[in-house]
Amino acid sequence: MVNKREISPSTLEKTTADLERMRKEFNIQPISTIIDRLPRNKLFEMNVIVAHRDFDKLLDGFLSGRKFAVVSGRGPSGPIHFGHLYVFKVVKFLQDAFDAEVFLPLSDDEKFVFNKIKTLEEGEYWAYDNARIILSLGFDKRKTHIYISSKQKWVYRYALMVSRKLTLSAVKSALGIDDSSNPGIPFYAAVQIVHIIQPTLDKNVPVVVPIGLDQDVYMRLSRDVAERLGIIKPASLYVRFLSGLTGDPMSSSAPETAIYVSDDEETIRRKIMRAFTGGQPSIEEHRRFGGNPEKCIVFEWLSAFVFTSKREADKYAELCRQGEIVCGFDCKSLLARSLSKIAENLRKRAEKIELSNFFIED
Repeated sequence: MVNKREISPSTLEKTTADLERMRKEFNIQPISTIIDRLPRNKLFEMNVIVAHRDFDKLLDGFLSGRKFAVVSGRGPSGPIHFGHLYVFKVVKFLQDAFDAEVFLPLSDDEKFVFNKIKTLEEGEYWAYDNARIILSLGFDKRKTHIYISSKQKWVYRYALMVSRKLTLSAVKSALGIDDSSNPGIPFYAAVQIVHIIQPTLDKNVPVVVPIGLDQDVYMRLSRDVAERLGIIKPASLYVRFLSGLTGDPMSSSAPETAIYVSDDEETIRRKIMRAFTGGQPSIEEHRRFGGNPEKCIVFEWLSAFVFTSKREADKYAELCRQGEIVCGFDCKSLLARSLSKIAENLRKRAEKIELSNFFIED
């Protein structure tokens, strides 16, 4: 009935442990500290957004009439999967809730220097492909600005300026690289910082960056540079890690860990039917003892992409604990049907996207 591999600790447990460590070391605060100041939304109810740094300051400014911008992005080296969409749903929420301008750099230069693509032309191909899928989530074309990093002269000019505010030792320490790395990697740190602070440099607006906890190193470097440049430090919102279907992190090099928007219905169903669950080894045992939704990746994905509220998720979880629903018959089938429909709708919308309405020209 289920693959018996243990998924431990749970994603939420790991996130909680990481958050506590980073609160002590890097002044990251649980989102609960400002939850009463935020619009009611599933993203907060279901622990999609778990923490922040300085977002309270942006809220203070917003209430005084000062808008902020949102910066996210994508390293284009292959097709978009649902793990990527997980973050862009947060970006879309911020645009809608706060009438925010959104900036989406497509970092082909990153993938090139890290040897994830063979040529910049390959990166350009995936950049346009990925952009269509991201924009099909419904971003406002009047307030959404997207660009391919290597094609913008201003990125290089700003990166030169930023590089003078960094030291090689600081970058090597932050990124965990040594002298065997190609020199493009430490310089890319300056490029990434430019992506983050560009709206502040050009428009004097503060920015917030939704990221995973594991990406905070770039935020810390960016805040250090912003302070040295005398501009507003970027804020951040931290998005909970979403487990891969196999229990391992989602990776383009391991297609079975993720569902891609380009996957057809049969492929989606096959991957999900092999996903790890919190069910018992047999249907009889599951009916008798119930399942464990807290350690079930299928339930985690249902919560992320299918359930519309915490109340709905809690009701489903209780049915699982009581053994009234079965992983293969109920949960996996619901997830497969739902993701197939979402993927099909996104592909249809992507075909109609006019990229010229969103892309920044150098």
